[in-house]
Amino acid sequence: MSDNSLISVDFDAVDHNMRVVRGAVGPGVAINAVVKADAYGLGAARIARRLVQGGASMLTVYSPAQAEALEGMPCPVLILQPVSRIERGSAIHSMLVSGRLHLVVHDIHHVAELIVLAHEHGVRLPIHLEVDTGLARGGCTPDDAARILQAVAANPSLTLAGVMTHFSHAKTSADRCAAQMRAFDLFVDAHRALIPPECVLHAASTYASLRGSAVHAGMVRVGIAWTGYAADGPDDGETIPGYSDFRAAIRWTSSLIHVRRIARGNSVGYGWSWTARRDSTIGLVPVGYADGYPTLCADAPQLLREQAEPSRWVRISVGDWSAEAPVIGAVNMDQICVDLTGLEQMLSSQPNGGLGAEVELYGTDRTARNYLPTIARRLGMRSYELLCRLNPRIPRVAVEAAAPLGRVDQGAFRLAVRAAPDMP
Repeated sequence: MSDNSLISVDFDAVDHNMRVVRGAVGPGVAINAVVKADAYGLGAARIARRLVQGGASMLTVYSPAQAEALEGMPCPVLILQPVSRIERGSAIHSMLVSGRLHLVVHDIHHVAELIVLAHEHGVRLPIHLEVDTGLARGGCTPDDAARILQAVAANPSLTLAGVMTHFSHAKTSADRCAAQMRAFDLFVDAHRALIPPECVLHAASTYASLRGSAVHAGMVRVGIAWTGYAADGPDDGETIPGYSDFRAAIRWTSSLIHVRRIARGNSVGYGWSWTARRDSTIGLVPVGYADGYPTLCADAPQLLREQAEPSRWVRISVGDWSAEAPVIGAVNMDQICVDLTGLEQMLSSQPNGGLGAEVELYGTDRTARNYLPTIARRLGMRSYELLCRLNPRIPRVAVEAAAPLGRVDQGAFRLAVRAAPDMP
């Protein structure tokens, strides 16, 4: 490959994962697909289009800049960040005037700002009221939320399109989710007269949505689900059938560019954080932390554990042959070392001694040690973090039915079609 690495996005897997979500929530619950941070660095415009085809009736981003990539989408786009100004002629202005842009209101002062915004642009602005039931991040207290409902009902420039909350322990605690849902339901029931029937209620993100219908309300917001990295389900085991059917949609690959032997007792890389306990074969892969490959906390106990039980592995493949290999030593800006000891015979049987062999950095096999959530868990990180770390300059290629469809434009991070001309 001319690039040092490549990220493949399996659109068949994305389609499959949306079907899993639909099966989990049933036909009566809307699906809001979250595509924050350029769809976690995978290309929001192309991914969002596929998610809408797969059943998403709304898309969610964090900021106005992220929403700009979704201009032209046929469904509403919800911005989570507090927004009080939109420039005329901007990419999202057309979304605003067409009614496809929805904003979240966070406090009573923000309501006044949104009324001004609606007047300035001559629109009736769809808003979603975020009620804080325990996350203590965005949104407002139930008391302030009641005042906001009254202000919205009294002002024809605003329309209440949604009432929402956000769980603080969606993955880790059924009790906390249930407590927050009770608080949310109590608020809604107490103010039902101010909530129009067409207003959608939503609370559950991916892991909460896998807990069951009690938290589904009228719509679920799913992000990590469409990537396929939710197959582990909630930590406490409270899940509905089918949650483990998700398929990982992202694969990151590079190649083996150098192989050398080192003697027992020699150390590898900056800081000599790995020392060969036997005569060893070392391979070089041209990716590093500048590409988004994760580094380690450099404390002594962690380094000792890493020597005995590596946290990061790759898969080396040539033809029908493949094997796992641990990442060793310090992760450099643009290269990592892997321990190929024990694989010499297989490598020597390949052309060029294995040079050019595919190195799968993140794979789709959830039983493998290079499965992204497995690496994230061993490093004390989240799958989201590893995805968002991937450098935008790495080409993204869309794959469907085992055939490449397109590649990311390096300036705009959008997938340009190379095949299947019927694809948008």
